[in-house]
Amino acid sequence: MAKVTDLIANCYQQKVTFSIEVTPDVSTSELDSLSIEPLFYSITWHAKTHKNENLDIAPLRLARYLRNKNKEVLMHLSCDMLRKEFLLQLLDTFKEIKVCNLFVVLGEGFNPQSSDFQNSEELIKTIRNETGDYFCIGVAGLPDCSDEKLLQLKHKVDIGANFVLTQAFFESKIYENFIKRSKSAGINVPIIPGVFPFETYQQLSGFINMCKIKASQDILDYVKNQDQSEEIPGKKITQNLIKSIATGTKMKHFHLFSINRLSTVVSIVQPLL
Repeated sequence: MAKVTDLIANCYQQKVTFSIEVTPDVSTSELDSLSIEPLFYSITWHAKTHKNENLDIAPLRLARYLRNKNKEVLMHLSCDMLRKEFLLQLLDTFKEIKVCNLFVVLGEGFNPQSSDFQNSEELIKTIRNETGDYFCIGVAGLPDCSDEKLLQLKHKVDIGANFVLTQAFFESKIYENFIKRSKSAGINVPIIPGVFPFETYQQLSGFINMCKIKASQDILDYVKNQDQSEEIPGKKITQNLIKSIATGTKMKHFHLFSINRLSTVVSIVQPLL
């Protein structure tokens, strides 16, 4: 069992390393047959699906499966539909299965009336009050966020977040600018770049619409125009993004939003290892 911050601190002498985000319905046979070894797997949390009613839920089942295979896990945890009593049960369960990494978010479609936590800051504070430094806590960062959002991110770090994981972006200058702005704001924890490995325009546009993120018109036009070529435009963009950041910054670790397309992830990143 290792904390995310320790895992990425030990990878700076390597070329690049990766972690992979999966949803709880990912095929375990696909996970077992991966030809690359991620530093850790992050497991998404879907409170509106499992309702936080008991501990026999898909994210925990997948976490147990991976931990039984000695894989490191970053467990997502949202404020959505979360009562303190259930949170305390979850924290005990995480300890039991030796999960020490949490990614704390508000939750899509969050309704404050159905939660004991009005925001992710309250959830972070409660986790820290109940468990001290046992958990390594990550929070989300939007690379093109406003100055106000950046100050909110700093507050999350100040009250106990250990690292930031960015939403996906497609140009290295966006990450580099976010790093500079974050340091100027006093955010001094690791900022892990989130990357969406894709191949086609359809995959790219679908991810943009689902996650409500942006891509420049130049990127969109390039992928759309090259979509029928043998080059696989998305593969080239993703690989160039990773190589540019690994060369131009101190960050050598990349978090991959797979949407359970593990074969696509492998085909794109394996040549970079």
